[in-house]
Amino acid sequence: MAKQSNNNWKIKDVFNVFVATFLVEFSLFIILQLVNIGGLISSVNGIPVLKGLLLFFVYLLQVAGMLIPLWYFVIRKYASTFEDFSFKWIGSIKTLFLVFISYIFYIGLSIFVIMLFSTLGIDIFGFEPTRSLFDVFGRDISGFTFAFIVAVVIAPIVEEVFFRGFVLQTLAKKISPFWGVVLTAFIFASVHFEFQSIMPLLILSVVLNVLYVKTKSIWPGIVFHVMNNSIAFIIMILLESGVLI
Repeated sequence: MAKQSNNNWKIKDVFNVFVATFLVEFSLFIILQLVNIGGLISSVNGIPVLKGLLLFFVYLLQVAGMLIPLWYFVIRKYASTFEDFSFKWIGSIKTLFLVFISYIFYIGLSIFVIMLFSTLGIDIFGFEPTRSLFDVFGRDISGFTFAFIVAVVIAPIVEEVFFRGFVLQTLAKKISPFWGVVLTAFIFASVHFEFQSIMPLLILSVVLNVLYVKTKSIWPGIVFHVMNNSIAFIIMILLESGVLI
């Protein structure tokens, strides 16, 4: 049985991590521009596996840009453990049930918002299509493989640990669960820098946040995130194949 989390993270720690993350990510961006990473990737367009590896390496650098500040300002400082990030298993049946209910709610809430905008005559902002991962990684087997690893395996775990296990948990404790849910939703949606699809990101984050607040575990959020990204991945493949138009 997982022990009760005894972390004492503060709002200042969240601020420090975000500032450091911004500085690290900006520095990485400058370095990648100086080494002309775009030109290097373009030069291996004819070698899909090598192109995928380079893009995957760049993605891992971005992940490191999030996790290194988290390690330095939180994990190292407080000797934090997995339990502190709410890796508390609540049972398979309960997890699957909550994920299923939450996903139905997520889809229903998204449809409701779209219908509300339409009824009020408001331009449906923030629901525009996003760039396909296959536009980035390629449309060959290696491109599909690297896109799957990034979107379905790594991103859900890293994002749930960072946003729910750290940011939301800290804000909910130090401010309130309600404002923790709201603030984390806006932070989560904003840092993706996909403002054309910010509404689904906001709705997704609210659902994931509430799921965490109700369970005090990031496992349901990870399972939900993996399932949601898997469905989106399958839809992208069907669109690419022409099955869905």
